[in-house]
Amino acid sequence: MRILVVEDDPAIAFLIETLLETHKYTIDLASDGQVGLDLSDAYAYDAILLDVTLPKKDGVSVCREIRARGNSVPILLLTALDSPADRTRGLDAGADDYLGKPFDRNELLARIRALLRRSHDSTLPILTWGSLQLDPVSTTVTFDERLVPLTPKEYSLLELFLRNSKRVFSCSAILDRLWSEDSPSEDTIRTHIKGLRHKLRAAGAAADFIETVYGIGYRLKPLEAPGTPLLTEAWEKFKGQVSEQVATLEQLAQKVLDREVLPDWQERGKQIAHSLTGSLGTFGFSLSSELARQIEKLLGEPQDWRADRGRLLYSIVTALREELERSAPVANLPGFESELKLDILLVSAADPQGERIQSLASTRDWLVQIVPTIAAARSQLQQYRIRSIVLTPDALDRTEEVLRLLVEVNKQVPPIPVIALTAASLHPAIRQLGTLQPVDPLGNVDPIESIERAIAEAESSQTHILAVDDDLKILAILRALLVPWGYRVTTLADSQKLWEVLPITQPDLLILDVEMPLVGGLDVCRSIRDRPEWSHLPIIVLTAHTEPTLIQQVFAIGADDFATKPVIGPEIIARITNLLERQQVQRLKTDRKQQQVATARIQLADRVKIQAALMAIEAALQSEQPFQPDRHRQILEQVNILRQLLLPDL
Repeated sequence: MRILVVEDDPAIAFLIETLLETHKYTIDLASDGQVGLDLSDAYAYDAILLDVTLPKKDGVSVCREIRARGNSVPILLLTALDSPADRTRGLDAGADDYLGKPFDRNELLARIRALLRRSHDSTLPILTWGSLQLDPVSTTVTFDERLVPLTPKEYSLLELFLRNSKRVFSCSAILDRLWSEDSPSEDTIRTHIKGLRHKLRAAGAAADFIETVYGIGYRLKPLEAPGTPLLTEAWEKFKGQVSEQVATLEQLAQKVLDREVLPDWQERGKQIAHSLTGSLGTFGFSLSSELARQIEKLLGEPQDWRADRGRLLYSIVTALREELERSAPVANLPGFESELKLDILLVSAADPQGERIQSLASTRDWLVQIVPTIAAARSQLQQYRIRSIVLTPDALDRTEEVLRLLVEVNKQVPPIPVIALTAASLHPAIRQLGTLQPVDPLGNVDPIESIERAIAEAESSQTHILAVDDDLKILAILRALLVPWGYRVTTLADSQKLWEVLPITQPDLLILDVEMPLVGGLDVCRSIRDRPEWSHLPIIVLTAHTEPTLIQQVFAIGADDFATKPVIGPEIIARITNLLERQQVQRLKTDRKQQQVATARIQLADRVKIQAALMAIEAALQSEQPFQPDRHRQILEQVNILRQLLLPDL
């Protein structure tokens, strides 16, 4: 669990941080109210401990602004101002509890546990993965009902993986999530992972319960590894083309044996083999991909094509054909999980409108799941990729639960539209949040059409990825891998048209193949970095080669990351997610730095004004002439300026 502590007294902040970390909480510290407010906007906290007397923005004001933004995170106010009036003011601002200073450590822990229990009464509290169970309220972990003793950081790591069971986390991403500003080295992460694995293994878990995805990071080992229907569709679409490419290689190999070598045949065969190397591996033909790689390597070297070399080429091509005919691809792709999708998550206890929505959705072949409470709906967010949530009138009665749901879904990427089937006026707090869309179920407009429009609008804000590769199979594979994870994908087979497509698509991330005819991926990347309007666009380069010199060149020209062919689902998803997260964190740090610079400039300007006012008053007081009325008025104006600068709230 992650807790934000906003406290300007370093000694008290250190005491609270040490105490809570000992009890397995992850702590972020802020020393003034404005930073605390910024952090509450940027991250999802399980609770906030907020001092009342803070610089820049007092704790009660911070609490009030957090609630005004629809954030229902539990807030505990800490202060030496403990009169009934002070407590009333804090609780009226939206705080859940109030604790006076000095406080007892055990009482602080008990109040935090109580806040977390209340906040999690409406959610599924136990996180599970196979035989593993983690209770975030009692902070206990069991495997096959055996207690697993973990250190605070080991516990936080495991909780992070369980709450994001489909994610691969790089070391830097883990540091961003679980450590504050003074982050340790990545070796520390590896040490904690090693300790967590050892304790899980001692309790009976598999040695690779926390799995290493080499070159990327760590994740929970999937309980099962199904393929994806989109990838199956892509194979069905392109398997004929693959067969034709293999047939071309067979013809070339036969001509080599017959001594009928054609001009440029070697380069043509090399290009075909290179294409098959990347696509076959992703479709699940791992051995076939390796055979294609051997063909590419054989054709890439200058050869005196004697009979023995021709026979070797022919034998590898024949083996490739036989392996393709023998193997079954796609269904057993290692380690790839596609998300389960729901078109509508319908929250309805026993409302006839719920049955109507389900009936209308069936005409569009939409997947609908009905849950009786908002609490049950929130638990489904971890299990499914949900395109929309629909609330019937009986679900709208619990305003606080609705607010919590809205805050949570707005943090999804892309945000999930929430539609209320009601003609009644919404609660003022819900209206203020402004993200719930009311639809009159008995009006003239078909409610399914309203839901459909809301989904289209939300999905238009999805992270947009532009993939550029001359191999149509690779483009289809990328689409099949990325779309189920909520990304909007545009594909381009001709790199020369990139400058026409970029301004139209405005992508959030670019995937470039290295080897493309006429204009290769490295040249494209270099050109993008030379243009100011696109210089910050994240770029991932695809390549079937892993030579150190090529990888160094990829980063030297400005690419942010690279992935090898064949494209592996978890790898490309993790690289995209981690790259976008790093960019978001960097943007937050940049915004905060700019805000600090702006504040410093204002303070410097105020200092100059104060200095000028002081000099004017000093000159007036040192004058030997008696004060005239005008002179007296000027001095009073300077004093008033000082009062406004030094005491702005009075």
